[in-house]
Amino acid sequence: MLNQEISNLLAYGQAHLLLDELDASQAARRICNMLKITDFEPVEPAEDVDAATNPNALLAPVLAYAVEQKIVGDDGVAALKADILDALMLKPSELNDLFADTYAVNKQKAFDFLYEYSVKSGYVDPDECAKNDRWEAKELKSKIEIIINVMPQATTDKYPKCALCRENEGYIGRANMRTVSADIDGEEWFYAPSRHQYFDKHGVLVNGEHVASEGGKTAMKKLALAADFIGADGFVGMDSAVENGGASNTAHEHFKTGFRTAPMLRQGIRTRLKSQDYPYLEMGIADWYSTVIRFAHSNLEKTVEFADLLISAWKKYSDDRIVNDGTKNFCSAVCRKINGKYTFDIVLRSTALKRPRMAADYEEIKAGALSITDILGYFVLPTKLSEELKTAQLYLDGTLPFDPKETKIPLAKTVERLLKAQGGTVSKLEAKLNIHDEIDAVCEKILASTAVFDGQTAADFLGSLGIREL
Repeated sequence: MLNQEISNLLAYGQAHLLLDELDASQAARRICNMLKITDFEPVEPAEDVDAATNPNALLAPVLAYAVEQKIVGDDGVAALKADILDALMLKPSELNDLFADTYAVNKQKAFDFLYEYSVKSGYVDPDECAKNDRWEAKELKSKIEIIINVMPQATTDKYPKCALCRENEGYIGRANMRTVSADIDGEEWFYAPSRHQYFDKHGVLVNGEHVASEGGKTAMKKLALAADFIGADGFVGMDSAVENGGASNTAHEHFKTGFRTAPMLRQGIRTRLKSQDYPYLEMGIADWYSTVIRFAHSNLEKTVEFADLLISAWKKYSDDRIVNDGTKNFCSAVCRKINGKYTFDIVLRSTALKRPRMAADYEEIKAGALSITDILGYFVLPTKLSEELKTAQLYLDGTLPFDPKETKIPLAKTVERLLKAQGGTVSKLEAKLNIHDEIDAVCEKILASTAVFDGQTAADFLGSLGIREL
């Protein structure tokens, strides 16, 4: 019973998950115990096991058997999948040691290995990630990426303390999760790949203790040292410094990480700047929708000192446009280590502008505060939009009649705008293209609405710090 299927899984473990031959018998027994099987006999595995890129196809008949035999219900399949794969994997300590040995020789290869291992172990599931609606807004100047996340969301009551805690490793449904340790400014942190993969090798670097970020200079130093840990090919970003607003879970200190240059980070400098007190810093305003001050230097302490100075000054800043009582200005931050230089992108943000953050008509597409992921140009939209866009297309192509007085039509304001712009209904293909173009344009406008500088604000704020335009 399941002799072939379990033998295939054992072979997969040995080929892709570094399962030692001496441990294979115990792994087989653990899997059999989960499936309530007592008569397993190993057979020759299928020839295509070595070529498998993830375990899904090999697991499918085993999981189907478990449901058919009522060993688990449909809601228990994900947890059983994780448990089976855990039986085939390295222990957390073994994976940590292997990562550390590889990291000591080549940082990039170490992270590549960990990501591939997370895919092969099923923790990062490419088939699930592929369910997200995703496209690049190619017509926009900065080619932001639009992501409608349709992956299942775990409920918060299924976490030990929160979604970020290391205790999640091995918890229900996450038995196949593996993390690696990191030293950040003398504190024990850990790194894990993200299941969502909004960007290349999307990961999270988390404080080993369930504590909030201290903010200020301490947070900026940790961010810079995290960039050191990730290496020259990656970036780290935080909303944790957002003490006065923002969209992040700030109860547990953490950074988001990635290994592909984000749309914001691909942009060059629009206006070069020079600091009177920090003349050695390379500095400028990035050519991006948000207001981004970019600066770089090889000296850790001086670069961090300026980052703290900039953020502290912005939190206090107020003028005729930005009526700030000291609680409405905040910052997001990104750091990279480029050619030995700590390169910061500090995003100045405010809820105090004398204009709406975005037009109310756009809130049916994206409501609420923007996270650092959105600001970087990976615009993550709510799950409900996936179906709402399909329905909206039916109004645009005439399949469904549109009544502007009907209150239950999804994306009604967007549909009304587009019907007017396109002069009535259009073909199905045109409807699809038009709705995508509209989403692109709205996301661009929402990003642009986060900008805080006009000519006078830029001169006044930068001037107060002894910074001038070149």
